[in-house]
Amino acid sequence: MPQRNEDDRSKKIVFVSNCLLNANNKVMEFARYPGMFTEVVQTLDKYGIGLLQMPCPEVLYMGNQRWWHSRNLYDNAGFRRFCRTLAKQMADYMENYAIVGYDVVAVLVCDGSPTCGVTVHSHYENGGGPPAEPERSLRRGPGVYTQELLAAVEARGITMPPVYGLKMDDREKTNDQILAEFEAFIRERLS
Repeated sequence: MPQRNEDDRSKKIVFVSNCLLNANNKVMEFARYPGMFTEVVQTLDKYGIGLLQMPCPEVLYMGNQRWWHSRNLYDNAGFRRFCRTLAKQMADYMENYAIVGYDVVAVLVCDGSPTCGVTVHSHYENGGGPPAEPERSLRRGPGVYTQELLAAVEARGITMPPVYGLKMDDREKTNDQILAEFEAFIRERLS
């Protein structure tokens, strides 16, 4: 095995939503790939970028048997406090990487998620109880966890990397289109 030294590290990292690397954490109806979105990992590897898998707040809080929820259901004091705790841990990682001069290139989330979306999140007009069909509307703005992560990083006074939302809930786009847009974003970040 060739000997490596400190200069062999890229010192580039992307924080990744859990479900992009483990579709088993998705609500069953919304998984678009069997295990992980492998091409995301391959893209990061192609550019020499490490990844840090963030925890899934929904699974940790509600378990794997949950039905689909929306931001308006998760937007409560208890879940926010839970997300805040997880977000502070991720801010610890970012701060530690900043101290040693690493570049957190981006935070990669699943846009449309009620917790991890960034530009849009899911919303139900269900009036209580599970909806009859897993149909939802998307509203502008971040999910609960993403909001708490942004606030935690800002409170630390460290630079927040761009948050990029893979459009996994956009059924008009193919995985190849979603991946091409992500790779263009990564190339732009590295130039």
